[in-house]
Amino acid sequence: MKTSPRIGAMTVLPALVVIASVLITGTAQAQERPPLKGASAVRISNYGAPSRLISTPHEVSAIMGELEGLRGKRWRQADLKMRCYATVQVMHGEKTVTVFRVRPEYVLERAQDKAVPTYNLQVVETDLPQLRKLLSESPPSKSCE
Repeated sequence: MKTSPRIGAMTVLPALVVIASVLITGTAQAQERPPLKGASAVRISNYGAPSRLISTPHEVSAIMGELEGLRGKRWRQADLKMRCYATVQVMHGEKTVTVFRVRPEYVLERAQDKAVPTYNLQVVETDLPQLRKLLSESPPSKSCE
Protein backbone atom coordinates (compact mmCIF):
# COMPACT_ATOMS: atom_id res chain seq x y z
CA MET A 1 0.00 0.00 0.00
CA LYS A 2 1.35 3.38 -0.98
CA THR A 3 1.02 6.37 1.40
CA SER A 4 0.45 9.80 0.03
CA PRO A 5 3.11 12.47 0.57
CA ARG A 6 0.55 14.43 2.57
CA ILE A 7 0.11 11.63 5.14
CA GLY A 8 3.90 11.18 5.39
CA ALA A 9 4.32 14.88 6.10
CA MET A 10 1.62 14.69 8.77
CA THR A 11 3.55 12.04 10.69
CA VAL A 12 6.87 13.89 10.45
CA LEU A 13 5.47 17.25 11.56
CA PRO A 14 4.51 16.16 15.12
CA ALA A 15 7.96 14.63 15.57
CA LEU A 16 9.58 17.93 14.57
CA VAL A 17 7.35 19.82 17.02
CA VAL A 18 8.42 17.48 19.85
CA ILE A 19 12.12 17.89 18.97
CA ALA A 20 11.77 21.68 18.81
CA SER A 21 10.02 21.82 22.19
CA VAL A 22 12.75 19.67 23.79
CA LEU A 23 15.44 21.98 22.41
CA ILE A 24 13.61 25.09 23.60
CA THR A 25 13.04 23.58 27.07
CA GLY A 26 16.73 22.63 27.35
CA THR A 27 17.75 26.18 26.48
CA ALA A 28 15.28 27.60 28.97
CA GLN A 29 16.62 25.35 31.73
CA ALA A 30 20.16 26.51 31.03
CA GLN A 31 18.98 30.09 31.46
CA GLU A 32 17.28 29.34 34.80
CA ARG A 33 20.61 29.33 36.59
CA PRO A 34 20.79 32.07 39.20
CA PRO A 35 22.42 35.27 37.97
CA LEU A 36 25.92 36.00 39.23
CA LYS A 37 25.66 39.68 38.41
CA GLY A 38 25.09 41.79 41.49
CA ALA A 39 26.72 39.39 43.93
CA SER A 40 27.73 41.23 47.08
CA ALA A 41 29.99 38.59 48.61
CA VAL A 42 31.57 35.20 48.10
CA ARG A 43 32.25 32.68 50.84
CA ILE A 44 35.06 30.26 49.97
CA SER A 45 36.49 27.31 51.83
CA ASN A 46 38.53 24.23 51.22
CA TYR A 47 37.01 20.91 52.27
CA GLY A 48 37.12 20.61 56.06
CA ALA A 49 38.70 24.05 56.55
CA PRO A 50 37.14 27.25 57.95
CA SER A 51 35.47 29.48 55.37
CA ARG A 52 36.52 32.96 54.37
CA LEU A 53 34.07 35.73 53.43
CA ILE A 54 35.18 37.91 50.54
CA SER A 55 33.18 41.12 50.33
CA THR A 56 35.49 43.72 48.80
CA PRO A 57 33.94 44.76 45.48
CA HIS A 58 37.21 44.33 43.57
CA GLU A 59 37.76 40.72 44.70
CA VAL A 60 34.09 39.76 44.32
CA SER A 61 34.05 41.23 40.82
CA ALA A 62 37.20 39.30 39.84
CA ILE A 63 35.74 35.99 41.05
CA MET A 64 32.37 36.67 39.38
CA GLY A 65 34.20 37.44 36.13
CA GLU A 66 35.96 34.08 36.29
CA LEU A 67 32.74 32.21 37.06
CA GLU A 68 30.83 34.06 34.31
CA GLY A 69 33.64 33.09 31.92
CA LEU A 70 33.12 29.45 32.85
CA ARG A 71 29.37 29.76 32.39
CA GLY A 72 30.03 30.70 28.77
CA LYS A 73 31.40 27.20 28.19
CA ARG A 74 29.41 24.06 27.51
CA TRP A 75 28.32 22.54 30.85
CA ARG A 76 26.87 19.09 31.32
CA GLN A 77 23.54 18.87 33.15
CA ALA A 78 24.29 16.20 35.74
CA ASP A 79 25.33 15.81 39.34
CA LEU A 80 28.87 14.65 40.01
CA LYS A 81 30.09 12.91 43.15
CA MET A 82 33.18 14.65 44.42
CA ARG A 83 35.42 14.13 47.40
CA CYS A 84 37.58 16.84 49.00
CA TYR A 85 36.31 19.83 47.06
CA ALA A 86 36.43 23.55 47.73
CA THR A 87 33.13 25.38 48.14
CA VAL A 88 32.34 28.77 46.63
CA GLN A 89 29.05 30.30 47.78
CA VAL A 90 27.81 33.26 45.74
CA MET A 91 25.80 35.60 47.94
CA HIS A 92 23.39 38.47 47.43
CA GLY A 93 23.35 40.16 50.81
CA GLU A 94 23.05 37.44 53.45
CA LYS A 95 21.37 34.98 51.06
CA THR A 96 23.33 32.25 49.26
CA VAL A 97 22.20 32.19 45.63
CA THR A 98 24.27 29.38 44.17
CA VAL A 99 27.11 27.11 45.25
CA PHE A 100 30.07 25.95 43.21
CA ARG A 101 32.11 22.92 44.20
CA VAL A 102 35.61 23.17 42.83
CA ARG A 103 38.26 20.53 42.27
CA PRO A 104 41.36 20.94 40.11
CA GLU A 105 39.69 19.05 37.25
CA TYR A 106 35.95 19.82 37.70
CA VAL A 107 33.53 22.54 38.76
CA LEU A 108 29.98 21.69 39.78
CA GLU A 109 27.24 24.29 40.20
CA ARG A 110 24.29 23.54 42.45
CA ALA A 111 21.65 26.25 42.86
CA GLN A 112 19.87 26.69 46.19
CA ASP A 113 16.55 26.22 44.38
CA LYS A 114 16.09 22.45 44.07
CA ALA A 115 14.01 22.94 40.89
CA VAL A 116 17.09 24.22 39.04
CA PRO A 117 19.28 21.43 37.64
CA THR A 118 22.86 20.78 38.73
CA TYR A 119 25.62 21.33 36.16
CA ASN A 120 29.26 20.28 35.96
CA LEU A 121 32.18 21.28 33.77
CA GLN A 122 35.63 19.85 33.25
CA VAL A 123 38.21 22.61 33.75
CA VAL A 124 41.90 23.06 33.09
CA GLU A 125 44.65 24.49 35.26
CA THR A 126 44.40 27.94 33.65
CA ASP A 127 40.70 28.35 34.56
CA LEU A 128 39.85 30.34 37.71
CA PRO A 129 43.33 31.79 38.49
CA GLN A 130 42.10 34.33 41.09
CA LEU A 131 39.88 31.81 42.84
CA ARG A 132 42.61 29.15 42.87
CA LYS A 133 45.01 31.69 44.39
CA LEU A 134 42.56 32.53 47.18
CA LEU A 135 41.88 28.85 47.88
CA SER A 136 45.59 28.08 48.06
CA GLU A 137 45.88 30.54 50.97
CA SER A 138 43.87 28.23 53.24
CA PRO A 139 45.06 24.65 53.47
CA PRO A 140 42.57 21.81 52.89
CA SER A 141 41.72 19.26 55.55
CA LYS A 142 44.45 16.77 56.42
CA SER A 143 42.13 13.94 55.35
CA CYS A 144 42.29 15.27 51.77
CA GLU A 145 46.06 15.23 51.40
